[in-house]
Amino acid sequence: MKNIYASLVKYGGNFCYIFFVFIAAIFFVIQPLSASEKVSKNSAQFSDAKLMGAEKMNPGNVLSCSERSSSGKFKVLIYGNSIALHCPAPNLGWHGNWGMAATSSEKDFAHLVIQGLEKKRGEKADFRIRNIALLEHNFKKDIKEYSEIISDIEYLPDYVVIAIGENVPNLSKKDAVSYTKMLASLANAFTKNPNKPSVVMRSPFWKNNLKASCTAKAAKMAGAMYVDAGFLGSKNENKAIGLFSHKGVAAHPGDLGMRRIADLILNAFK
Repeated sequence: MKNIYASLVKYGGNFCYIFFVFIAAIFFVIQPLSASEKVSKNSAQFSDAKLMGAEKMNPGNVLSCSERSSSGKFKVLIYGNSIALHCPAPNLGWHGNWGMAATSSEKDFAHLVIQGLEKKRGEKADFRIRNIALLEHNFKKDIKEYSEIISDIEYLPDYVVIAIGENVPNLSKKDAVSYTKMLASLANAFTKNPNKPSVVMRSPFWKNNLKASCTAKAAKMAGAMYVDAGFLGSKNENKAIGLFSHKGVAAHPGDLGMRRIADLILNAFK
C-alpha cells in the first residue's frame, strides 16, 4: 500500500508540474497575440499620417493657400496637404513655408509642376497651392461648405492637381464609399467647369491600396487622370530621412521624392 501511495505522489507530482508548465506556456503565448491583435485593431483607426508620426502637421481650421497673381497667361490650382504646403513649425524643426520636406519652395512638387507647365506652354502662370488637410479629416462633409473651395471653382483654373489622402483615417468599406464620393465631387467641380481644365488626381505618397483605389475610381467617375505615387513613398530614398530629427517631417518627400511626384503629374498632363 505504501508503494502504491508513493507512486501516486511521485507521478502525480510530475503530472501537476507538467500541467503547470503547459498552462504557463499557453498564457505567455496567447497574451502577446491578444495585445498584437489589439494594436492591429486600433491601428485601423489611424491615418497614414499618424502611423508615420506626422499627425501634428496641418494645424488650424482653415484651408491655407499660397497664391501668385501676376497677370499670368493660364492658371494652376494644386490641392494637397503638408506635402504641398506647410507653414513654419519650429517645434517640429520645420522652418519653410512650402511643401514639407523640400529644401526650398522651388523644389517642392507643387512648384515643380507649375514650372513644368510654364516650360511646356512657354508662358507664365498664376497659381494657387492650397492645403486642404481639413477636408481630409472631414471627408463626409459637402465640399460646398468650404468657401475656399467655392472660390477655387470660380477661379477657373486651367490645370488642377488633387494630391491628398495621407491624413484620411484608415477606411472601412462604408467610409471608402464616402471618401470616393467626396473625391469625385471635388474633381467634378472642376471637370464640369465651362473652361474644361485638365485634372490629375494622385494617390497618397504613403502607400495605401484602399485609398489609392478610391482615388482611381473617383478619377474615372469625374473624367480626371489618375497617377499612383504609393510606390515612391515605399522607398526611403524619396523621403527626407536624416535631414530632420522629427520623424513625421522626415517621412515627407525630400527633393528627390518631390521631383518624382512632379514628374508623375506632369507626364499625366501631356
